[in-house]
Amino acid sequence: MVEKKCVRLRKSPQLALFIENLKDEIILDWVNRIQQISDSHYQHYTQDELLTWVSQELEGMIQSFSSGSCQVLENYLSEIIFSRLEEGFSIYEVTEALLLVKEAIFPVLMQNFPNNTFFVTQSIDQIDICLRYMIHYFGYLFSEATHRRLVDETNKRLIEGESIKRTMSALLQKLTLDEVLEIVCTEARQLTSATGSAVLLLDDEWLQVTFSSGNPLPALQRIPVEGSLAGLVIREGQPILQNSLNNQFQAYHRNPDLNSLLVIPLFLEGSSIGVIDVVNKPGGFTNDDIRILNLFADQAAIAIETSRLHQKAEQLAILNERQRLARDLHDSVTQTMYSLSLFTNATQKALLGNRVENALNNLNEVQQLVREAMLDMRLLIFELHPPILQEEGLATALRTRLESVEARSGIHTEYNVINERRLDLEIETEVYRIAQEALTNVVKHSGANYVSVSLSYYPDEFKLEVQDNGIGFDSELIIQKGGLGLKGMRERVRKMNGTFNIESTSNTGTKLEVILKI
Repeated sequence: MVEKKCVRLRKSPQLALFIENLKDEIILDWVNRIQQISDSHYQHYTQDELLTWVSQELEGMIQSFSSGSCQVLENYLSEIIFSRLEEGFSIYEVTEALLLVKEAIFPVLMQNFPNNTFFVTQSIDQIDICLRYMIHYFGYLFSEATHRRLVDETNKRLIEGESIKRTMSALLQKLTLDEVLEIVCTEARQLTSATGSAVLLLDDEWLQVTFSSGNPLPALQRIPVEGSLAGLVIREGQPILQNSLNNQFQAYHRNPDLNSLLVIPLFLEGSSIGVIDVVNKPGGFTNDDIRILNLFADQAAIAIETSRLHQKAEQLAILNERQRLARDLHDSVTQTMYSLSLFTNATQKALLGNRVENALNNLNEVQQLVREAMLDMRLLIFELHPPILQEEGLATALRTRLESVEARSGIHTEYNVINERRLDLEIETEVYRIAQEALTNVVKHSGANYVSVSLSYYPDEFKLEVQDNGIGFDSELIIQKGGLGLKGMRERVRKMNGTFNIESTSNTGTKLEVILKI
């Protein structure tokens, strides 16, 4: 531990007075010697800057000799330590520069006291004691400051790593675009200590403010690539950092509340998809903020684009599903309406010809067609994404389906759920589609009068089973031909990295099984 007092430093008022009277000469010689240190950071500074530094150091030494205390030197060293670290100085450079003061003072002492060897020797001893303490104390401060800086840097890297980890986890969770953008803006603000952030995505010749958070918010929601600061970043592919916004930059960004800003391009496979900006950091942005945000932007661009592609794929799947349902509805309704039209016309003619028995037979056919049409309508309605699936989950949605379709179709149903819990909505939707397809096959093709459905929730596994007592089929032949929707069911299971099994033989019924790791 460094002592706070220089107990070995005696009061030397004569030495203090001597240095005070000749300090201009000593300071100039000291600076000249410092400038001759090879490969030194001191060479990057002007002579006036060095004169100011050594003047402060020499003044501290004078006061220490005058009072016998090192307090002034301690205060000075404590003030300069962080600036020297930030400027890149090593402890060896600072130590070498301090020692040169002795070489600057010694010739002046010898010149002014050629016959007073005792005073010269005492003075040199006192200067040595003062320098040793200064070097010792500076080394202590330097090591403490270096340690704190390393700790801060380590914590900073941990924060950066956690931020990137959270951003990349958005890819694995398949979050919506808005959720991903919210994560991106929040993390960007926290990484740079900014008060606001926004993501602007490229749309032809425009940049759309797709998400923003904090303050100040963007003044416009859509800006042209030409004539905008964000557009300049895209065109040049380089970040822009401004801590002193002049009128030109204010107008360029079109937000009068900005004090400072940093805009980083979002690149994906060499092409820009937009920019991310952070604004109004207290004290202004630094080059380190550019480094951090550049690193973060690479991951953010992947997360954003993945989410957009996932969103487009979902929209395309919904559109395809709607088109398929529209075709099924059209085919079913058209055929039924045509048949109803034929039977009603036949019934009318039979009644006019007094053929009552024929008319009654026709009406029976009409009644059967209406029942089939109602069943088709129920099936088509339940092929839509039922709100109950999102609100109450898979188990409740399937229970409702069995009660509304199979039970009302005269099929005896059995339903079992073990350890019920909610799964990810996307997984529940896919499983519901598979169960729905299997149950539709039971109703329309199996001739079964019994069906059982079971859901089993285990700690790391989920199982769906659908079993009926229908006529069955040659499973190998059906699988090869892709009939009964088996191809689609297999594909859904494959996307979830699950296992799909089906067992069926003629007149023994069918058992379908889906196993997922969760």
